[in-house]
Amino acid sequence: MKRALVLLLLGSACAEIGDGPPALEDVELTAGGGLRVMTYNIKHGEKSSLADIAAVITAEHPDLVALEEVDSLTGRSGHVDQAARLGELTGMEHAFVPALLSYDGGQYGLALLSRAPILSAERIALPSAAEQRILALFEVDIDGEHVLPVAVTHFGTTGAAERQQQATAALAALAGQPDAILAGDLNASSSEAGVAALRQSLSDAWSRGGSGSGNTIDARFPTRRIDYVLLGADWTSSLTARVPGASWQSDHRPVVATLILPWSQTLFGDRAPANPVEEADTRDVELGVVVRAARAGAVTAIRFYRGAGSAGGYRARLWSGAGVLLADLPVADGPVPGWQEAVLPDPIPVAAGAGLVASYHVATGRFARDPYALASPIASGDLTATRGVYRYGGGFPASSYKDTNYWVDVRFRPE
Repeated sequence: MKRALVLLLLGSACAEIGDGPPALEDVELTAGGGLRVMTYNIKHGEKSSLADIAAVITAEHPDLVALEEVDSLTGRSGHVDQAARLGELTGMEHAFVPALLSYDGGQYGLALLSRAPILSAERIALPSAAEQRILALFEVDIDGEHVLPVAVTHFGTTGAAERQQQATAALAALAGQPDAILAGDLNASSSEAGVAALRQSLSDAWSRGGSGSGNTIDARFPTRRIDYVLLGADWTSSLTARVPGASWQSDHRPVVATLILPWSQTLFGDRAPANPVEEADTRDVELGVVVRAARAGAVTAIRFYRGAGSAGGYRARLWSGAGVLLADLPVADGPVPGWQEAVLPDPIPVAAGAGLVASYHVATGRFARDPYALASPIASGDLTATRGVYRYGGGFPASSYKDTNYWVDVRFRPE
């Protein structure tokens, strides 16, 4: 297995990393404190245009986009640097790593788009029976403290034996990196031996958080699932995954997974309630969720879901399990409908196994509620929601009704 470290070598035969996003302090990740990851085989723009492909990407608001079948300066694509052009069109930083170092007057390979800085790229040649296949391994500086390994690949079409060798090489390259993300076109179903081997060490985002078939090809009437977002062992929190209805821009549809960052866990991520506004109840009320942390850490923010039509003017509160008030702060209006978040000025330490109540107060009711949604505890990473609670008039909420989830959450930083 050949590996080549790629630094910021513009126009080289190894990679191109472009000037894209704003400075790190201006980069905000997906609402809910997560990371939205897309993988998309764009078939070098042959089916439509780069503008059409960029429109599919921007409609999903991803933080990271793994791109397969990308041309750089080839004759067939009009001598366009496609990764750079897509970076311009989406406002994201770009990095290109060639699988074929010389192809049609240019190069052909894989790329990454990112809203956070891409620090480096590495070209790792995979065992290939025919056309050379690679793993492109990038380092992305997510928040100035955490650097994520993000791998992009496109397995071969010669047969299952070739793909199994490529899977083995990919796992070797990612060994010892439990926070790694692997995304790409694996040219195989989830039951094929090579993909099954990957899924023994990496979890499949679609299997964990998708609904339906997840089929991505052919884009017009997809009948096979061959595009994947796979996650290392640190990605334990709940997630969602979907296949956007992009039916003509390429021969593949993309896959989008919204993840909760391992170091900034939440219970519900970007999920939304089935009943975002209880229209009939307009009383003054405190609404909460009982939360338990499996290991020590700190609560850094309180979150809750606000539906359209609610009046605003909220306060967020954090209580001990015994009802001692630990934090009380106003909530600035966020997107409506959507998650509102109040960041604690000082994180609140939490002992392993400790129970807390996260709540918010609203004087005019019209709150989110899903009866029976907490009939069983909901776990995500180190957090578990055990019960929804309320109290009319405000104060420590301790009453419950029909195992209702009132969609209150915390942001938790494990030790």
